[in-house]
Amino acid sequence: MRPRTTISAAAAAVAVVVAAGTAAADPLDEFGFGAAAAATAGARTATATGPEAAHHNPAGVALGIHPAVLVGWGYGAMRLSINGRDARVLDAHGTTMGLAVPVALGGGWTLGTGIALYLPDQFLARLQLIPNNEPHFALLDNDPHRAVVEPVTAVAYGDKLALGVGASVLANARSKKIVFDVGVVAGEKVGEAELDVELPVRLAPLIGLWARPHPRVRAGLTYRGQLALDIALDILANVQIAGVVTGDVLVSLRASNYFTPARFGGGVAIDVLPELTLEADLTINRWSAYPAAADLAVLIALDIAPPLVSTSLPVPAFTDTVDGKLGVEYRRPGRRTDVAVRAGGAWRPTPVPPQIGLTSWADGDRLLLTAGVGVTLADWAPILTRPIDLDLALQWQHVARQLTQKHIETVPGEAFSSGGNILHAGVSATVRF
Repeated sequence: MRPRTTISAAAAAVAVVVAAGTAAADPLDEFGFGAAAAATAGARTATATGPEAAHHNPAGVALGIHPAVLVGWGYGAMRLSINGRDARVLDAHGTTMGLAVPVALGGGWTLGTGIALYLPDQFLARLQLIPNNEPHFALLDNDPHRAVVEPVTAVAYGDKLALGVGASVLANARSKKIVFDVGVVAGEKVGEAELDVELPVRLAPLIGLWARPHPRVRAGLTYRGQLALDIALDILANVQIAGVVTGDVLVSLRASNYFTPARFGGGVAIDVLPELTLEADLTINRWSAYPAAADLAVLIALDIAPPLVSTSLPVPAFTDTVDGKLGVEYRRPGRRTDVAVRAGGAWRPTPVPPQIGLTSWADGDRLLLTAGVGVTLADWAPILTRPIDLDLALQWQHVARQLTQKHIETVPGEAFSSGGNILHAGVSATVRF
């Protein structure tokens, strides 16, 4: 049996076809947490209180009056295309759940705890590594298809100042043993597999600050740490086919999925009228820290002599971006039922650099337009002892169409077009106790 040899540099072309990397973000950032937030394009840093604050600004979980539970569901239709054909990006749909429990401490102080959850209908986590040279939407392939867990706690002083901290939780995937035995005995194919995978937990910090400097003005600041699901899989295949081939193949895969960049955001809300609130958010996204594309190494020790090559993929070179969000909410109180009408818009520039080399990541600047309505069952005693919010939101996200042409000296004649729309609808209910 020949000694194991690492694949060498001539495999850049082979590696690009086999290995892939996926960038992404938190699905709650994509569509908002709760229909009220979704209807204002996610501009909730300064206005989120109760359960929705667990995601949008942790400080707000201490600003509610009563314990509250939020339950919602949303569906996103991914109408994206590459070269004029369906890009085969799966529709995103799942359930949102939130909890906030404020406890009065006395002296004007309140302690609050809460949690934000998102559970996709189809997967707990979807791992799909598409070849880097195959055009695909790098930020949207896996992004909406992972569970989100964000526990937080906060302290507030009256309705003047609040500070919240928490974490976003995600598990890595690391193999301890993945072995496949393949062989032929007495003319019969035989196979056996042994799997042992670890899922160590990773945490990204969440920090939120909220203040009311004026009775009609609220402001907030948030920081969200970088988070990614790192994959480290070492797969050993033992091949025993008498008279044909005998030996081992070791496949080592390293990749990052669900990369969420570190983010620093700020927001302000102004009550122009007692019934009318304008909201604005600005967020800096540190996409430049996106790790290198997936790396694949194959070590072959078979009784054959194929040419051996090793992988070397270019650095992604994503760029930092600044997102802007605007929202408006008009409230009309009634004798027993209050009605709120909401609308919003946002601009999200793409962090993906021009694809002139071996990689073919499709993306484009995104324009968001949103609208929604909410009904609060405010005074229905004795049927209801606490108000209940029922909210509906509709979103349209337009991914700018663009033509990508490769560098003629690197990849001559290669080009692709991409773009499309994302349509999302969500409903939620917030119940207080």
